[in-house]
Formats: sequence, C-alpha cells, structure tokens
Amino acid sequence: MTAVIIILLAAAIILFVLSFTQKGENKHLEEELEEVASQLMHENYELKKRVTVLEKAMNIEKAALKEDEDTSSDNSPTPKMRELLKKQVITLYTTGIATEEIIEQSSLPKEEVEKIIEEYLEH
Repeated sequence: MTAVIIILLAAAIILFVLSFTQKGENKHLEEELEEVASQLMHENYELKKRVTVLEKAMNIEKAALKEDEDTSSDNSPTPKMRELLKKQVITLYTTGIATEEIIEQSSLPKEEVEKIIEEYLEH
C-alpha cells in the first residue's frame, strides 16, 4: 500500500513538472492565434472601409443618374449609361444580393434586370 502511494506521488510530481515545460509551447501557440485574430480583424476593418466607399460611390452614381433622368427629355438611357447599369447589376448579382434588392438599387424594371442576369450567366 505504501509503495502505491509513493508511486502515485512520484507520478504526480513528474506530471506537475511536465506541465510547466508544456506551457511554453502553449504560450507560443496562443501568441500565434492572437496574431492571426488581429490580422483577421484588421482585414475585416479594411474590407468594411472599402465597402463603405463603394456604397457611397454607388449612391453618388445613383443620384447622378436621377439628375440625368430629370434633365433629359426622353427616358431612355444613353448607351454608356446602359453599360454602367449592366455592370452595376452584374456586380450586385455576383456579390450575392437578391434580385429584388438589385431592382431597387438599379431603378431598372424587373424584366430588364432578369435579362441582364441571364445574359451574364450564359457567358
């Protein structure tokens, strides 16, 4: 019985000492994990800034389109404007935005948006 207690005590001491030597490796892994998390947070922040800038640019373009519509006598957009609208629809579609939201943002009829998306998918 005494021998078992001595063996268990020795095993406990050995494991206790080993736990201190393993902490250095865990510390290194924790530092790497914190560094990766910090990088991801920074990249996420940068992406959010870019999205904000693009949203502002799209709102400016949308406002410019409305001004052009108000000043032009006929309602049909110029070929250059039509191409910009197509690019906008394709960009919104490829980023995963719903068709209804694309229709709202582009101010195009539903049929025309669906036609642009179908043409994009065919190519």
